[in-house]
Amino acid sequence: MKIVRDTRLEEFKRIEDLLYGINYEVWFNLYGPTNPDVPLEEILRKLISENCRISDVVSSSPQKVVSEIMEMVFYDGDKSAGPLELESKKAEIAKLLSNVFTRINIEQAESVAKFEFKKGHPAYPVFWDFACDIQSKGQRWVFIGSSSD
Repeated sequence: MKIVRDTRLEEFKRIEDLLYGINYEVWFNLYGPTNPDVPLEEILRKLISENCRISDVVSSSPQKVVSEIMEMVFYDGDKSAGPLELESKKAEIAKLLSNVFTRINIEQAESVAKFEFKKGHPAYPVFWDFACDIQSKGQRWVFIGSSSD
């Protein structure tokens, strides 16, 4: 028997519960802090999977990344797939994500880049997904999220 302990942030677990819905679930993880001097793909192969390969690495700003993440997280869905009663949960979700953004100092980040997985994505994205490399105050964080059915 293999015992698995979910060591992800409590904020992520709560957001995942809040966003559960009809043919819809979300997943988040934060990797780090890690050494900002090590190449991103090497970090991902060590922390996620040996077969991780990335593409489309694009520099962004902290404000733009936060805005894009919030837009994805507040995806309404449609009548066949989406979170249940989202409107009543938005304030709590926003507060939980704000706690995560504060923890990784995203607003003070020296470098923020979005990227895509060519291979080795740790989840199964269907409706939306994001992957961000955030370097702030001498530390690197990799923040990944997705939604699926």
